Amino acid sequence: MNSKTHSEIMRPVYNMPAHLVRRLQQVTQAIFEAEAGSFGITSAQFAILQTVSLLPGLEQREVAAAAGYDSVTTSQIIRKLEVLGLLRRNKGSRSRRGQSVHLTEEGVQALTEIRPAIDRIQARLIERLPEEKRTAFLQLLSEITDVDNSHRAGTSRSYK
Repeated sequence: MNSKTHSEIMRPVYNMPAHLVRRLQQVTQAIFEAEAGSFGITSAQFAILQTVSLLPGLEQREVAAAAGYDSVTTSQIIRKLEVLGLLRRNKGSRSRRGQSVHLTEEGVQALTEIRPAIDRIQARLIERLPEEKRTAFLQLLSEITDVDNSHRAGTSRSYK
């Protein structure tokens, strides 16, 4: 009989960054569902709505780049948000084929209503970390994802 604990046996898996990131995504999704599921939008849809709110008038491909999503996924999300009446697209002014993306009044209202839930989600995600480690955690995530934000200034690089 093996005298090792489950955790000891599974240590090689538990020490894999990819496994931990996947588990973090599962935790994040569960918290999002618990706090914001009743609003009827997904975390990806929220990210697109928030991006359009912060950067109104971007063309669809620019929204994708700003939010960190691929163009196909962004197109599908924007299409769904249009059906929900939260976004609208207008003929873009910077390119012949581009369409600028804007929040509707309903989209503005939805963001206002979901904001307290989003704030609770963010707090719950890091509540297990001591205060002094929270900024470092965000800095490390920013470095791994190459996000240029208030926690980390950097240059973009491709992962392809």
